[in-house]
Amino acid sequence: MGLSRRCTETLIDLVEIKLSCLEVTDREDLKEKELLMRCVQELNAELRGENGAMAAFAAPKRRGRRPKHLQYQDLHVA
Repeated sequence: MGLSRRCTETLIDLVEIKLSCLEVTDREDLKEKELLMRCVQELNAELRGENGAMAAFAAPKRRGRRPKHLQYQDLHVA
C-alpha cells in the first residue's frame, strides 16, 4: 500500500475512534460500521505485511429468518 507503519497505526486509531462514536440507528449507519470494520481489518493486514485488499475476511452474520427453501429442506432430512 505504501504507507509507513506509523501512518497505518494512526489510521487504525482514527477508524477505531470513529467506530466507538458511531451510533447505529438505520441501515446506512450499519453499512458505514461494516465498512469501517473492514477498513480496520485491511489496515491490520497491511501492518502484517499482507495485501490488505486481498486478505480474507469474515462475512458479517446474516440476520432474520432463513429462506423458505432452506427451512423446508430441514424437514425432509431422513
